[in-house]
Amino acid sequence: MVYLGHRRYTRRTPTILANLYPGEYPVTLILKNHKSWSETLPVESGKATVLETILLLPEVWNQKTLVPETFDDLIPLEGGRFFLLENGSNVEDLFIYDLKEEKRWPLLAQALPGTKVSFRFVARGGPAFLLHTESKNGDQYLWFTVRSGGAQVRNLTNFFSEKPDQVDWDSQEKKYLFFLHDDNLNRIDFLSKAVTPKFLERVRSYSLSDKKLYVLGKDGILEQLNLNGQREKLIFQDPFAENSLFGSGEKFKIYAFMENFILLLGEKGELLSNRFPHHFVEDGVLGLEFYLKLKRILIWKRNALGILDLPKEYVDKESGAPKVTWILTQGERLEQAFWVYEGSHVIFRDKNKVFLMELETYAKPHLYFLTEVKNKSSIFYSEETGKLYFLDSVSGHLRSLVVLPRWEIPPLPFPERTEEKKEMELKQYGI
Repeated sequence: MVYLGHRRYTRRTPTILANLYPGEYPVTLILKNHKSWSETLPVESGKATVLETILLLPEVWNQKTLVPETFDDLIPLEGGRFFLLENGSNVEDLFIYDLKEEKRWPLLAQALPGTKVSFRFVARGGPAFLLHTESKNGDQYLWFTVRSGGAQVRNLTNFFSEKPDQVDWDSQEKKYLFFLHDDNLNRIDFLSKAVTPKFLERVRSYSLSDKKLYVLGKDGILEQLNLNGQREKLIFQDPFAENSLFGSGEKFKIYAFMENFILLLGEKGELLSNRFPHHFVEDGVLGLEFYLKLKRILIWKRNALGILDLPKEYVDKESGAPKVTWILTQGERLEQAFWVYEGSHVIFRDKNKVFLMELETYAKPHLYFLTEVKNKSSIFYSEETGKLYFLDSVSGHLRSLVVLPRWEIPPLPFPERTEEKKEMELKQYGI
């Protein structure tokens, strides 16, 4: 139901409120068993907009216990379908959970008693990870690729002499595994069961995406190569900016979101790009979440959450670098964030509390508390299921919370405000 002020509108959504005089109108949406949605909306002559991503939140959140066992942490894997559940420091304490099938199973069908996990690397290219284990039989490096119903494991102990700095795998080209150690990029060929040591030398940082290697060399040159190490494109080279831009020996995470646009996240939290003026954030950035459809990047620091919108003109060619808009500046310890409902909402974890923020409003963004989670445990949100996955703060059980209902909220047109007015409102609320 739609209310204009205190008067109920004759039609329900989807509907159009037409023939209104210019001004400010309080609008309320009401749905049974849900919290009402209210906003004061400006009406301007000859202008209209469509609000189609409003989430009407339930009075009581629909939660479900998925696995009634105690776990210490939830570790998301690339691809969005699987994550690891951990309830100890041994291999037998690791489980895989399948969101699609809503099932969990032990990482290994046959237990390895007394085999301790000393460290793990989660690959960025797909649902895969590397474990380094210790037991009375010696150290081992085990490579797992996860699929429905189980995980394939390979013993790669003979390929590693020391702990690698980074490990990556591309699910589109499954035959190769790359790892970085002592500024040398090495390549393992699963088919030939051979390793190419020093496949590339003097490598400061690298990334693997869509069968391409993105490599930042010790000389400050950023380039794109194929999986055989042959250069395909020079992305960035500026001898005058080398030291001032990349520092001295600092490592970077490389994000190749789009063909002509590369982001680099430094160890001190500086966020750079291959486009002039290069710096988006000077320091403190902890993580990024990209929404490809709208070309929006979610950025978080310890106490702040921001959005970087990439106009088409900037992506296609260098023109007028966009700036980060900080939508939250008073967090305590932000550690994770996810896009929700086609980029209209954000879920973020601040210490052990999880919040939902509605972005497309005409005043200060709406903020809602969702749940509290187990201390020092991660969360995961899946847009495909519309659910938040977390470990209960008291029991440690794996639970889900429905954020995005299966039925879709219909569009509701309202007049459009200008960007100038939007900026004034953001400044008014200090965000």
